[in-house]
Amino acid sequence: MIVFMEEINEGYTEDQTEAQNYIVEFYSKAKKNGLIIFNNVNREILLNNSGFGSDLIYNLMNKELKPDEKMVSEGDYIFIYNIYDRYDWTIGYRINKKTFFYNVLENEKNMILIAIVALVFSMQSAILISYNISKPIKKLAEYCDKIADGDSTQERIEINRKDEIGTLSNAFNNMLHRLQKNTEKIIEITRLNEDILKNIPAGIITTDRYGKLLSVNESAKKLMHENTEKNLDVDIIEKLLAQAESTLETNKVINNVVAFDNTDGSTIYLDVTTSILKGAESSKDGAICSFNDISDRKKFEDNMDLLDRLTSIGQFAAGIAHEVRNPLTGMKTSIQVLENRLCKSDDFSNKKLFNGIVHEIDRINDLISGLLNFAKPRVPQYEKTDLREVLDATLELVKKPAMDNKIDIRVRSYCENTVVFADKTQIEQIFLNIIKNSISAIDNQGFISVSFSNSCNESGSFVEVEFYDNGCGIHTEDMVKIFDPFFTTRNQGTGLGLSVVYELIKNNRGKIAVQSVVNEGTRVKVEFPVWR
Repeated sequence: MIVFMEEINEGYTEDQTEAQNYIVEFYSKAKKNGLIIFNNVNREILLNNSGFGSDLIYNLMNKELKPDEKMVSEGDYIFIYNIYDRYDWTIGYRINKKTFFYNVLENEKNMILIAIVALVFSMQSAILISYNISKPIKKLAEYCDKIADGDSTQERIEINRKDEIGTLSNAFNNMLHRLQKNTEKIIEITRLNEDILKNIPAGIITTDRYGKLLSVNESAKKLMHENTEKNLDVDIIEKLLAQAESTLETNKVINNVVAFDNTDGSTIYLDVTTSILKGAESSKDGAICSFNDISDRKKFEDNMDLLDRLTSIGQFAAGIAHEVRNPLTGMKTSIQVLENRLCKSDDFSNKKLFNGIVHEIDRINDLISGLLNFAKPRVPQYEKTDLREVLDATLELVKKPAMDNKIDIRVRSYCENTVVFADKTQIEQIFLNIIKNSISAIDNQGFISVSFSNSCNESGSFVEVEFYDNGCGIHTEDMVKIFDPFFTTRNQGTGLGLSVVYELIKNNRGKIAVQSVVNEGTRVKVEFPVWR
């Protein structure tokens, strides 16, 4: 319309009023529905085909119509306008909103249909693309969950794609490969540590920082199990935990030798060391306690100490014995000569005195002989010796004192081979001294049990002979002194019996062990290498 008006103006360049009249008349005849032409200069309605009343048009034109907005909404209608600056006219159209949107919809329905089809297609494409992306990602997530649950890391994800998902799949498989290698290394190191703890001979326990027990290795369990029947397992673990708590309090390494008295009279010695269990960045995570059963080593050390003492005492006793025996021989001879000179056949009182002196001299001489046997026993004459035969011969020697004290001697054999390579005479002396001690320990009526058995260890095969009596037993504090010369708890004893036994067993390459409980009895075990 604006273009048409410009063309009219070009035809009426000299008379603008005539041009204006022509334009109004043209559109009035054209009967353009909804068209309004308003003269802003005269405030006059030039053309009104809108169906609006004049008042409504004046009200509408009195509003500040802005050239850049070009549209005003009025009730159910929209007034679209434009200002023609040449004449200062406002030219506009009244449009019903419903009719407008219907016409737009009618004109654009094909475009809307195309848009809907495109939208559906886009949604289907988006769903397909999303599925192709989410499916492998879901597969990756499920496999991550399997790995987190501890399942195998040997499987691989097969996603043959060249996009970012394929790159992610390859990276994931590479990560699984590295994870599997690292896991295998960790498992190998863990197994190595477990094997070390399982096979190390030392018992090892660990506690947390509060002293609560965390772990116990196989050697520690074995030691506890061996002492369960002896009711020592609880005492042992209490002592170990107590030392671990001391280490946690002081932050120092503690080493102690702890002794436990067994119910059978023996003593168990444990070498216990506790230290701080440090974690990452040297943090104090708890305490570690390692311990060894050094009972055998302690016995060996005690035996070495005893051997040193016996050697020194033996050398000293040998010198005294020689010095005393010589004058005793002269004294005995002189007494016998005086007896023959001074005592008549009917002089019984003097004869009794002389006989008493000779008896005491013989007794002293026997003691000196025992000292010499202890200090310097004769060189053993090794031969094939049946211990059962030696025992039978020994029992004949002690039959009378055993019967006098109402003692029953029982012999049992749990092995076929009782033959050893030893000095038969010295073995008989060993058995005799042990049985005499057992008879002395029984106060009128009891029993002595002697049993034979075979044993094997790293050193070879042995014949074990065990002597057990139900006598008075030996006090714990006296156990360390039973092999000392002249130690005795009996009024009439010399204290040389077990000292001689110890020396003779050592000379015959044997071993001896003694266990005793007061008022229950004493058990003596001796062993000798089997004859081959």
